[in-house]
Amino acid sequence: MLLAQSQEVGRANTFVFQDCKARWNPQQLTIGNTFIQRQWRIDNGLLVNVSLKNVVTGNEQLMGASPQPSPAPEFEVRETCRKTTITADTGKAVVVETAALLVTIRSEYDSYTLTTFCKIFPQTPAVSTWLRIEQKTAQETGIASTDRVTGIETGRQWQSIKTDLTDVLLLNHVHRQLLAVTLMDHTDDKDNLVQVDEFLLTNPTTNWWSGNLFFLEDQFSKGGLIFLKEAPLPYARPVKSVADLRQNATQFAFTGLGAGADSVRESYPFTILLYQNGKTGRTAVLQQYQRRFRTYNADRDELIWHSIWGDRNRDGRMTEGFLSKEIELNRQIGIDHLYFIDGWQKGPSSNSVNREKGGLWDNQWSVADYWEPNKERFPNGFDALVGQAKDNGFKIGMWYNPDKTNDYANWKRDTDVLLNFHKRFGANYFKYDGVEFFTKKGETNLLRAMHRIVQETNGQAGIEIDITAGLRTGYFAAMPYGTLFLENRYTDFRKYYPHTTLRNLWQLAQFVDPRRMRIEFLNPKRNQHLYPNDLLAPARYPKDYGLAVTLFAKPMAWFETSGLSDSTRQAFTKLLAVYKPHQSAIHQGTIFPIGDEPTGFSWTGFQSQTGKSEGYVVVYREMNPQSSRPISLYNLPAGTYRFEHLSGNGKNFQASTNGNGSVTFSLPATLNYGFFRYQLLTSKTKP
Repeated sequence: MLLAQSQEVGRANTFVFQDCKARWNPQQLTIGNTFIQRQWRIDNGLLVNVSLKNVVTGNEQLMGASPQPSPAPEFEVRETCRKTTITADTGKAVVVETAALLVTIRSEYDSYTLTTFCKIFPQTPAVSTWLRIEQKTAQETGIASTDRVTGIETGRQWQSIKTDLTDVLLLNHVHRQLLAVTLMDHTDDKDNLVQVDEFLLTNPTTNWWSGNLFFLEDQFSKGGLIFLKEAPLPYARPVKSVADLRQNATQFAFTGLGAGADSVRESYPFTILLYQNGKTGRTAVLQQYQRRFRTYNADRDELIWHSIWGDRNRDGRMTEGFLSKEIELNRQIGIDHLYFIDGWQKGPSSNSVNREKGGLWDNQWSVADYWEPNKERFPNGFDALVGQAKDNGFKIGMWYNPDKTNDYANWKRDTDVLLNFHKRFGANYFKYDGVEFFTKKGETNLLRAMHRIVQETNGQAGIEIDITAGLRTGYFAAMPYGTLFLENRYTDFRKYYPHTTLRNLWQLAQFVDPRRMRIEFLNPKRNQHLYPNDLLAPARYPKDYGLAVTLFAKPMAWFETSGLSDSTRQAFTKLLAVYKPHQSAIHQGTIFPIGDEPTGFSWTGFQSQTGKSEGYVVVYREMNPQSSRPISLYNLPAGTYRFEHLSGNGKNFQASTNGNGSVTFSLPATLNYGFFRYQLLTSKTKP
């Protein structure tokens, strides 16, 4: 942290950082910026919600003060607070973050100390809170409510929850819609990754939901609140909770600190965000917030990832000679990444072609030289290959499976290996595979390892966070540390279809920033015999269609380049030559899924809004009989626009819109795409 200012609560104080401001006195704390302001009453050392205001509109979101303080520990706070100290601070939790204002409220009791953190980024309509618990004696345990609806009119009111709270708010439920978003990872055996349940809350009822992400939207104004728990998905959390949101009429209680049972423990951050303009605003605000955790660096973040694992030879071709040929072929295509997959190391993994020789998926440090380079496959070490790659402008990545033994007790030794490769070879992209944590200690140690990699390389290195299997950090628990490796898909098992990969990306893009996701494109000609008479088989599409699916995310070449046909290689080369000059601009824009949800039979696509009246669009015509389709683009002021055709099907055209954003796209061929850049030519003035 860069600056600090603290005092016991005894007089008024103010702390300012850019457009963020914190004010406090013995009874009250206020924190806010240009967009959002939250206010709490300080009650026995804990915070009680008093106000949540949209600064832009002036609208107050709360109906009154909350009945309980929050966040609150897993036990009732019966002791009297002896001393409260408030600290205002600015800086970064990790080097890649945007600097934020952090307010710390440390309250000391006889048997424990409770510290509440409140964090706000500049120019961002979001405030996060979390709780640290330091106990001097054994932890008390709360008792979960057993209340249920029986139909018997007892006259009793719903009892307020007092423990294990992340936040409690009194909110208007009349003419409000709640969206409960259920996300799924574990993508090796899951392929429907998003479910959105919509509830009208006009009539007061008692409800509860599990999940990381909720929206509460005013049906008239289309403005609302976003509630985000920055935690693994509910099934993967080491500390389970019955629900994440319990609602009874106006009382919304967000539960489940997930802090564990150690004498010193910390909850997951819980963030409230404000938005306007319905679905468009929700997506834009969520992307803006996620990007605060890992500030954009084009030199680090823009590359075409390559892994030979996608052709299912596993590590059988992990040799110096084979990778040298792949580097040269990739250079010709425009792929700029050398990735040492599983097999670079001396010890075989459980996925190795040599796994019968002692393949391990855990306890790797029981073999002294397990993580030494494999001299049989790389007799000259890695220096020559890395030199060849760097001479061609490539970036270096490595696979790694951290040792799970005793809750990742060897996390420092694991990170020593990777930091050594960073220092020696400039490796900056480390794919964490095989991850699974069953305890809070295991989760904490894993995050410590990720943090160390990023922090000690000054943000140059990051983690490819594999969420394909195991019990892992999911979409929101490790946002500063790297890119999400979303899915393994193979034609060998008939599990790769361009439209299902597109669908997963399209659905997730409403909630998870697409530039945080690594998305695969395969050799479409492999294993055609496994898709007999299948009209949506990969080989039915243009050869570059799979690549076109990934353009607004992080593309990953998931194949042995030497196995591509000449025509496929040429198609990839042509599209990458067009795409790469625009790649950075696309990823710096706000990215929206547009059109209909991909099904294999839709008109669908993505839009990147890079300026007020300019941006990029990629449109996909699936197996749909219509050769033209109007598609609504977001935040398109009324006027006439030029759509410059960059690649794929289609051609240059002009379109006029009256402010509703509707633009008609024409793609003559089915199973095809069009990639365009748009720019306002003339605006329409209102009469």
